[in-house]
Amino acid sequence: PGTFCKLMHMRTEMEVLGYRFSDLLFYKETGDISPAVFDVVLYNVLNQYDPGAANSFYDAVMSGDEATKAQYHDQYWQYTKEELQKHVDGTLKDLDKWSEKAQSYDIYTHPRVPLILQHNQFVKETFLNVKANLDNM
Repeated sequence: PGTFCKLMHMRTEMEVLGYRFSDLLFYKETGDISPAVFDVVLYNVLNQYDPGAANSFYDAVMSGDEATKAQYHDQYWQYTKEELQKHVDGTLKDLDKWSEKAQSYDIYTHPRVPLILQHNQFVKETFLNVKANLDNM
């Protein structure tokens, strides 16, 4: 199964490119990353460092020009990969912190703690598989 990749800080880029949260997925078993994630992350990077390229990449996404999109992804791959690795590593640290905090709660006054911990474990396993894939790309 897939899970939202947690790119909340790139919501604007997601919306501008016409994607929804349900398009931005990491897959638990394989560690695969949906193509929309790569588009959103690259668009974010380009907006920060090369707005002209960001506009051209936007045009390629909107027109469905897969060849031009692929050229941008190839040219800027290292930047996309670094941004994704930072995101995955940061999320893994946050998940550990949140799970530790949840475990400190009294289960009688916070009955949803087991569900939260189960969810955090699912997300952590997914992100670890994604990390393994990214580290080998």
